[in-house]
Amino acid sequence: MATQNNKQRMMDAVKCARADIASLADWIECELDKENDDEVTWASVNSLEHVRQQLMETLAFFSGVEQSEIQRSLDELHM
Repeated sequence: MATQNNKQRMMDAVKCARADIASLADWIECELDKENDDEVTWASVNSLEHVRQQLMETLAFFSGVEQSEIQRSLDELHM
């Protein structure tokens, strides 16, 4: 019975974490949509680059893919 309860709590926790990650990704997309290209400053560029770096670190941690490989993939998108 305790094993079943523990498994249910674990499944609830993973479901919640996944939903939260999806919501955070949507929230980031909303923030990006609010950016106005006419009002770009170096401060906004630096903020976006900082967020990009943190997202690459998070993806590397989550996926096990090296940050250099992630960066290479991103660079290919800009060629």
